[in-house]
Amino acid sequence: MKRIALLACAVALLGASTGCGQVKAGDGDLVDDWGMLAAAKVPEPEAGSCWTSTATDVADAFYTLGTQKPCDMEHSFETAKVGHFTGDAASGSASPQSAKLADAWKDCSQAADDYLGAQWQDGRVVVLVRVPPERQWDGGARYYRCDIAAVRSEFGKLDPRTTTMKGALAKGGDALRLGCGTQVGVSQDSWDDITATPCDQPHDTEYVGTVTSPGNDYPADEKAYDAAFGKTCEAKMLSYIGMSRNSWASQKALYYGYWMTANKADWAAGNHTARCYAMVDKKKISRSLKGAGNISV
Repeated sequence: MKRIALLACAVALLGASTGCGQVKAGDGDLVDDWGMLAAAKVPEPEAGSCWTSTATDVADAFYTLGTQKPCDMEHSFETAKVGHFTGDAASGSASPQSAKLADAWKDCSQAADDYLGAQWQDGRVVVLVRVPPERQWDGGARYYRCDIAAVRSEFGKLDPRTTTMKGALAKGGDALRLGCGTQVGVSQDSWDDITATPCDQPHDTEYVGTVTSPGNDYPADEKAYDAAFGKTCEAKMLSYIGMSRNSWASQKALYYGYWMTANKADWAAGNHTARCYAMVDKKKISRSLKGAGNISV
């Protein structure tokens, strides 16, 4: 089971004022008595900034940088870190994209973990690497923004907040942490989304962890998806439940599913992860499977 989660420079004016008294003539040289103006610089965002947006889902969010807001007002994104391009990535005529964002993506992924207090894939969040728009890049901006957005579900609909996400996934964190859920849009070999559901309420899905594909190629078909995530998600599920392979082989309703956290561009930048879920076919359970052992589901 799998689905791809579709993921002006300000110049200060120098002013002068005249005091009382006799005006003193200069020496006729208009250069040597004046300090040099500082070079114009594009203002940069700061870590911890919060942003509102007209976007309603992650796919649209890539096309808007948003408007900065206080974090106690409704906002869709938070900036975990502001980094800077160097070397070849900084010397291009346009801001880096796709594979050229590899170093920035790695930095932002770690920054998101640090900001949230746990691996970001463990929460209902996505990470976006923001680059300066064309006019800012042309003006000398070489920063990148490591943004985090909360989402309602795997489908990627944004979930605006009025509190900061900083530390939200730390031990005992808030409702952003993934847990149990209910499958949406189920067909014979796929599902479209998961709705969060308390584990003590009837549900058919539970998050068991995140895995990384052992290969480098973006999965192009069903076989490639299975090669990228099948065995590792199976192992992750069994470890989470504490179930032996013999017991797993005898199960009739228990299976696993996975959801990629990257679109093709993010994959090229280095995000090769998927969230893994334990799933129950055509029935509901009302308890967590964590550490349940060799039970019959």
